[in-house]
Amino acid sequence: MRQPAEIPASEAARHLGIHGSRVRALVRAGHLPARKVANRWLVDAGAVERRALIRPDRGRPLEPANAWGLLFLASGEPAPWLANDVRSRLRRRLRESSLRKELSHLGKRARIHYFAGGKLARSSLLRNPRFVQSGISAAAGYGASLRSPRILEGYLPESEVERLVYRYALQLADEREADLILHVVSDFWPFKAHRIAPRAAVAADLLDSVDQRTRRAGEDLLRQLRP
Repeated sequence: MRQPAEIPASEAARHLGIHGSRVRALVRAGHLPARKVANRWLVDAGAVERRALIRPDRGRPLEPANAWGLLFLASGEPAPWLANDVRSRLRRRLRESSLRKELSHLGKRARIHYFAGGKLARSSLLRNPRFVQSGISAAAGYGASLRSPRILEGYLPESEVERLVYRYALQLADEREADLILHVVSDFWPFKAHRIAPRAAVAADLLDSVDQRTRRAGEDLLRQLRP
């Protein structure tokens, strides 16, 4: 399986309308997957395309615990890890803005990896109690008209991903070729008994896609949310 399409950092900067130094900063912060080859950064083209679609607003991204708190609150679910003042502040953000406008500040919740996994890897994940379905795998459960039995998408702690990659020799793939989409969580794990992510998180993950049909399903779920 070939590696995902990559473009030079200078081309990514032109596509996003930002300076090359900003692209390198996004790479260092983990917001744009990239690798250094012969002293030159090659950036994941799909990640650049997704970022261009989202068109991030100015402002600092929320820390993982607060990003997850906002998604849980937007879904009408408790976020017991939040201090009372932080919870009030996040509720105010949702009232005065909208979840749609806040999406660009939620990038720290997880890192997205696309794999060519195969049936055995997908079956193993579905049995893993720490795997939480989201995006394409959870959309139909919230009433979205989107189903793709061939693709499995969800959240997994970073340590579990490392074991999975090693055991099944997973190979990175372009989003359009992947059958396994993993949102890798390394800093803050918000799920307790969840096997499916909250509605707002599912919508956010659908909107991270470059596929228009998937993004429309995400927009549909957003419209179902109430302030």
